[in-house]
Amino acid sequence: MEKKHLDREVVAVWRQRSIMTNLIFWLIIATIFICAAFFDWPAFIHMVTGVLAALVLLHLILSIFIVPPIRYRTFYYMIRQKDLLIQEGVFVVKQIVIPLSRVQNVETEQGPLLRKHRLTSVSITTAADTRHIPALNENEAAALRDQISELIKENTAHEI
Repeated sequence: MEKKHLDREVVAVWRQRSIMTNLIFWLIIATIFICAAFFDWPAFIHMVTGVLAALVLLHLILSIFIVPPIRYRTFYYMIRQKDLLIQEGVFVVKQIVIPLSRVQNVETEQGPLLRKHRLTSVSITTAADTRHIPALNENEAAALRDQISELIKENTAHEI
């Protein structure tokens, strides 16, 4: 079986999510800075706010420019006859093998950002855990969901 990667558009989705998250951080920092100036808080509050701003700026750079392309390159999945292999991670890359006989449910989900880019997330649930394939195009996600369901039925029929 061949390795299958996510849709390339997922990099844009991850970047947009990161911008939204960082926008919340910047609003919090701005609120602290304005309150410190307005209420005449001690000078160390300004220093703490400056350090927080530097950390959020570093997070912004990493989460927009560095991490998404690496995450895209390292993530893949592979459907084999009796299991599903998922590799994920940026700094710590891990491989997860999900035996199809353990799969209880396969779902597709599409939030507003994914819908905008015509992507769908696939969730594979076992008794112990739920794993996600974060972004496939809509047709590929539906085909994957159906393929896993069919393989589950085949494996169940062979076990009986």
